[in-house]
Amino acid sequence: FTSTRDLMNFLRPHPLPVLTFVRYSRPPHRKLKKPEDLGSVVLGKRKPSLAYPKPGISDKALPIHVKWDRPVMMETVNPQISGDVGGLEHFGSVDLSQPPVKMENSKALETASEDVKRVLSLEFARRKDVMEKLSKDVLKTVQKHPRDFDSLEVKITMATIKIRNLQHELIHLYPYKNQPVKHVLTHKISNRRKMLRVLREQDYAKYEWLLEKLNLLYKPMPHDAPDGVMIPRENVERKASIERLTDLWCEELRRHRLKAYQRQLVREQPGFLHKKADKLRMILQEERELGLEQTVTEEEIEECLKKAEEIQAKLDSEEYIEDEEYLIYKEETKPVDHTY
Repeated sequence: FTSTRDLMNFLRPHPLPVLTFVRYSRPPHRKLKKPEDLGSVVLGKRKPSLAYPKPGISDKALPIHVKWDRPVMMETVNPQISGDVGGLEHFGSVDLSQPPVKMENSKALETASEDVKRVLSLEFARRKDVMEKLSKDVLKTVQKHPRDFDSLEVKITMATIKIRNLQHELIHLYPYKNQPVKHVLTHKISNRRKMLRVLREQDYAKYEWLLEKLNLLYKPMPHDAPDGVMIPRENVERKASIERLTDLWCEELRRHRLKAYQRQLVREQPGFLHKKADKLRMILQEERELGLEQTVTEEEIEECLKKAEEIQAKLDSEEYIEDEEYLIYKEETKPVDHTY
């Protein structure tokens, strides 16, 4: 360095170059195609059930009679789990020619021209303004008075509108994802479910009315509990599930065999009653021939025959055919051998 000044200029920290990131759009062959029917879109993750055979367990000498598949896990953002059956369409459409809520009482807008009113209307407004107008219209049908914003039914209604709006956005964004929105949506659904539980405990009539008003289904989760109460969350386990299914299968097998034995006894009743009537008639004839005191009467014989005819008529009718419904048990059918 020729001078001290050159040395100081060299040691001075120089500003870093400004990095500019340019975001390019995806090429056409990398873009995901949106389905034509958005009604079949399922939000959330769907984990398929995978079974890995294990030696000594999957090929037992005495196989397990029940079949267990790991349930498909879906996230809470799915409308089928959250209970939002109707969607935003249930609340009706908003008149886009109306001004936003913040401009409803504007005197300057009343004297403005039609072109200005149209530009400032909801037709050219953001979606946030449209949802604010929809929320105001829906809340009018739920509020007790115009200043009611703290009651449970109003909070549940406002949360429902926000939840369905986010679900609408996620469905129309499909097949692309937005994980932060899913995270917020999961917490909103959990908070609304908690408020629904409190409203159900406090005023059941209003709870039923609100569910019908919002076209909403209340689906409590197994791990939901009141404040201060700890409920152990039960995980989905293969061994415990198979034990429960086996107990249910054994109970249904026992019921099936008892019903089959009962039907067999009922089918044998007409023959038994006919044999009983023949025995009674023989006893009556021998008592008459020997001059003994009669212990059998003709009425008893006729009653046995009449009862046998009634049971036989009931068996021949189609009403007696009972179809039993089983959840797990399936009656084993022997294959027919057609070899000759």
